[in-house]
Amino acid sequence: MFIKVTDPQSAEQFKKQTNNGYWIVLYYADWCPHCQIMKPEWQKFADKYRDNSKINVAELESKFLDMVDSKHRQNVQGYPTVISLTEGQKQADFMGARTSQDLDKFANSQYDTIKSSSNLNKLLRNEIKQIVHKKRKYTPRKKTTPRKKTTPRKKTTPRKKTTPRKKTTPRKKTTQRRTTKQRK
Repeated sequence: MFIKVTDPQSAEQFKKQTNNGYWIVLYYADWCPHCQIMKPEWQKFADKYRDNSKINVAELESKFLDMVDSKHRQNVQGYPTVISLTEGQKQADFMGARTSQDLDKFANSQYDTIKSSSNLNKLLRNEIKQIVHKKRKYTPRKKTTPRKKTTPRKKTTPRKKTTPRKKTTPRKKTTQRRTTKQRK
């Protein structure tokens, strides 16, 4: 699927569609010279994935950025910006060269990563279900040979009780001050 946001209706469609599936989104501005240079390469990339059922492509012009969710505004630090979205959540920023080949590598690598992680999550969920639902089998403890009787311990004499210490009387405080000569 391919969406080009150029009016309020396509902005609404963009909002609804990007919450489902895997998307590569280009944020651009018509006045930006970097965007104008990248545009032919992006068109090659977008044409390749226009009818792809796994990887969806969208481009959003800066004028319509305010018409979509605020999370999309947070994704843009400058123009052009290319990101991958999964179920409406940002996954990664494109950092490669602005060529259709690098965009293609980015799209496929991100898709493979998302697909493998979702497969891993499914496997983990299934394993947890099996562990939880698995009945624990009762295994009795191994019988051990009885211990040999040992001779009883010798009785020890109880400790002697100590007498409490005598209380000492506190020292009297002297009120007399020492002079400097007495200190030396």
